[in-house]
Amino acid sequence: MESLDEINISYKDPIDVNILKVAQIPFHIVSFWFDENIKKDRAFILLIEIVDPSGKKLKDFEQNCVLPVDRKRLRVVTKINGFGFTSEGVYKINVKYKENKGQYKTASVIPVEVNFKKIEE
Repeated sequence: MESLDEINISYKDPIDVNILKVAQIPFHIVSFWFDENIKKDRAFILLIEIVDPSGKKLKDFEQNCVLPVDRKRLRVVTKINGFGFTSEGVYKINVKYKENKGQYKTASVIPVEVNFKKIEE
């Protein structure tokens, strides 16, 4: 199994930020949820946010989820078609959830380091 924790972008000429903004790398976020209360369905909203190194939110994705009655575990796979890069540094993928009309709670923060490397000729 592969995991996304670092992205290295190699280039020959001066890097064009406009090209990086549309460079899309698709990936999946897999989250695993557990609850011992199996007497009823447990609905929640999953929110995935992608934040650049400066703290700017680039994209977010909401998904309605239900942990069905009589089940303790739920695996949720969210396909992300990619995001544009704004700069080098550590991007954060925030995995949050909320039940009913409550506030979002952070379940996990996944750091992804992005590096630009000039290829010497």
